[in-house]
Amino acid sequence: GFVAFSMLRRDGQAKGHGTSPVGIDEPSYVSTTIWESRAAFDKWREGQNFRKAHGGGDKSEAKSSKSPQAEKPQWSRPPVPIFYEGTLVISSKDGA
Repeated sequence: GFVAFSMLRRDGQAKGHGTSPVGIDEPSYVSTTIWESRAAFDKWREGQNFRKAHGGGDKSEAKSSKSPQAEKPQWSRPPVPIFYEGTLVISSKDGA
């Protein structure tokens, strides 16, 4: 299964083409994982380690309708995966 994890922090101080200020309510971090296959990811997500890592989160929680109560901060909810298929992967034995 698991191949790699990265946590990226948005640089709100960046200047130049294609940059924009970061709003107070905008997410500042994004995490990504790389798996050998979608099946490997699905197996992990259905297992005990996922529940431990994500506070007992259940996939159905992410799909539930919004309640009329104030929305919880993004980091207090289980993650909702978005899938991308790698079309170009560059790596070296020494790392990036």
